[in-house]
Amino acid sequence: MKWTVGIKIGAGYVLALIVLCIFGTVSYRNITEFIYAAQMRSHTNQVLLTLQETLSTMQDAETGQRGYIITGEERYLEPYQTGTAVVNQTIQNLRRLTADNPNQQRRLDAIEPLIAGKISELRQTIDLRRSKGFDATLQVIQMDKGKKVMDDFRKIIAEMGNEERLLLEQRDAKVQASSEITISILVYGTAFAFVVLTMVGFFITRTITGQLRESIALLSSSSAEILATTTQVASSAAEAAAAVSETTVTVEEVKQTAQMASQKAKYVSDSAQKASNVSQAGRKSVTDAIQGMHHIQEQMEAIAESIVRLAEQSQAIGEIIATVNDLAEQSNVLAVNAAIEAAKAGEQGKGFAVVAQEVKSLADQSKQATTQVRAILGDIQKATSTAVLATEQGNKAVEAGVKQTGETGESIRLLAESISEAAQAATQIAASSQQQMAGMDQVALAMDNIKQASMQNVAGTKQAEVAAQQLHDLGQRLSSLIGSRAG
Repeated sequence: MKWTVGIKIGAGYVLALIVLCIFGTVSYRNITEFIYAAQMRSHTNQVLLTLQETLSTMQDAETGQRGYIITGEERYLEPYQTGTAVVNQTIQNLRRLTADNPNQQRRLDAIEPLIAGKISELRQTIDLRRSKGFDATLQVIQMDKGKKVMDDFRKIIAEMGNEERLLLEQRDAKVQASSEITISILVYGTAFAFVVLTMVGFFITRTITGQLRESIALLSSSSAEILATTTQVASSAAEAAAAVSETTVTVEEVKQTAQMASQKAKYVSDSAQKASNVSQAGRKSVTDAIQGMHHIQEQMEAIAESIVRLAEQSQAIGEIIATVNDLAEQSNVLAVNAAIEAAKAGEQGKGFAVVAQEVKSLADQSKQATTQVRAILGDIQKATSTAVLATEQGNKAVEAGVKQTGETGESIRLLAESISEAAQAATQIAASSQQQMAGMDQVALAMDNIKQASMQNVAGTKQAEVAAQQLHDLGQRLSSLIGSRAG
């Protein structure tokens, strides 16, 4: 099996870790034992200090009692009060510190009654000094009861101290031995690990130097190719960025043109809408004109009917006048006949002759009047005929006007529809122009984004070019380094 560089380096690290683990495990065990021995040594010193503190506390209490008995002053009782207050706490500390030592626990069991008896004896003598004076107190003290208790107390404290000092000597020896072993392990283990790791490092270095040299040579050639490629890419990216900038300017110009076209389309749409409104108004006016022409036609027809009736009535009047004229002729004939008959009658017929003459005169006047009326009726009939002709011509003109107005209305309707369609088309063109403007805005924004992306690409390719140059330089330095080490 051929080992790769990674496997060789990994094997070296594994071996180094194994050596370090063994060295660390042994060192940890010895250091742990050393720390434990040091802690037990400190523990023993703490017990000795507490024993000394207990003895000192009882001695202070006894000193305060003696000072008060001798002087009778209360201020000498301060050591007594302090000692009796803390001695029980001191005994509890000793019990806690020697909980793992049965011998010391038994001695503490013996000490506690002694302390209680001594404190009772001290309190009794102090109370006796207060109540009966120095001499009575001295007699009690001379009985040596308190001295015997204190001697027993000191003896037990001394035994406990001797045992703790023996333990201290044993633990000092153990601490010394642990420290020597730990130092030996650290010194010799470090030297052994250094030798092993140096040999492993030398072996790995010798085995991978050749492979590294080949890899570094390949890295140098590849980095040179990458550098050339990134240089070309950077140049192309710069050209692309310039082209994008020109395209952005062109898009901006097209955007301005589209904006002008949109404004023109809006103007055309507004004008077409106004023309549509005007055509709708013209169409309504033509409709009103057609209705007016129809009304005029109806009026002309009514006038024609009135004129026809007038002509008919004139004809009837002419017939009546003819009858009146006939009556006047007959009256004239009768008047002539009456005059003839009156002349025949002579004097008797003169009155009748006068009447006949008056009748004849009236007949002549009636005849003249009928002649005038006939002339007037003739004029009326001529005027009526002329009016009838004029009415017929006016009616025809009205019909022609109605027809022409209808054709004009149809033309205006078609024009209005065309203008409406043109207005709709202009509105659609304006809307399309607005959409085109929105599209051009989006295109301009997209081109701006592309421009920024192109600039970022240019910056990125520049960075890639710098990185490729650095990689090429690194390959050269590694090649030089490996070459110098090999030499």
